[in-house]
Amino acid sequence: MRASGPPCATPPRFALLALGLLAALAALLLCSLLLGAVPLDARQVWRALAGDGDAAAHALLWNLRLPRSLLAMLVGLHFALAGLILQAVIRNPLADPGVIGVSSGASLAIVVFLLLADGLNAMLADGTAAEADGAPWLTLAGLPAAALLGGLASALLVLGLSWRAAIGPARLALNGVAVGAVLNALVMWIVVAWGGARTEITVIWLAGSLYGRDFDHLAMLLPWSLLGLAGLLLLLRPLSLLRFDDGLARALGLHVLRWRLAALVVAVLLAASAIAVAGPIGFVGLVIPHFARLLVGGELRPLLVVSLLCGALLTLGADVLARTVISPLELPVGALTTLIGIPVFLLLLQRQTDFRP
Repeated sequence: MRASGPPCATPPRFALLALGLLAALAALLLCSLLLGAVPLDARQVWRALAGDGDAAAHALLWNLRLPRSLLAMLVGLHFALAGLILQAVIRNPLADPGVIGVSSGASLAIVVFLLLADGLNAMLADGTAAEADGAPWLTLAGLPAAALLGGLASALLVLGLSWRAAIGPARLALNGVAVGAVLNALVMWIVVAWGGARTEITVIWLAGSLYGRDFDHLAMLLPWSLLGLAGLLLLLRPLSLLRFDDGLARALGLHVLRWRLAALVVAVLLAASAIAVAGPIGFVGLVIPHFARLLVGGELRPLLVVSLLCGALLTLGADVLARTVISPLELPVGALTTLIGIPVFLLLLQRQTDFRP
């Protein structure tokens, strides 16, 4: 029997909740700018933001902390919205980007790119001008593109395998798990067989990290964010119907296959682009939609707003902890989101017996 969920949030309650989450996000952003291996005070941050102050504080803020903090929020938004869409479309409370193979495909592409980059550079540069000046053909700057292509390719494979079943939720989830398991096995095999100088970078990326991210990564992700949000606006009504049985959705006039495919494309783009710049940060897409439902109920519009704000809060908070817990060393953000996400998810399991999207 389904446990009674929270009532849908009234407009005044939702407005207060949204304002509270925005205030918490602003406060956390300020903490992110202040804290780190080299702490800054509020005056230094203010003067650096205004383009004044000492050069060291200005460089630290604009080259490292500000772009990284903004990117952390954007990545959390992507994973949270992707998880919310997938849980509605697949009708699986445990759905996240890993279910349709996006995380596994991106991880495989990252491992292949990192561990084989030296060999590929040698082959591509053989007999060319690049060999003379020593400029490599493949550099770490190409990692996001490789991860994005890998995530999209694996998702397309899962969708292709599920096409004959009209991309049904059960078949989609089973194919996604199977493809993900094969790709994860390939990742481990490549790391073990060809691990070497690149292994450390590979492990850090696969754990999910924002280390070294700057405004270039933010500029890469932002267009995908705008595209994903625009797609969500078009999907509001179809998503609200896709959460129900296919027969009921068709009876209400929805073209189930067309809109399920469109929703999956939006979720894949959101997840793959986030993985491309930060790696497969776990548990954000799984936990945040359930937590948002506890706050505002199941109505889709407030659920989307609260999910994206909570997703941004979780990843930014995890990034702040990753930079400060063992400073000056740094933990992967994905490790922190997993440590935070597991107890939260277990608590949600105790609170509800049914996680119907």
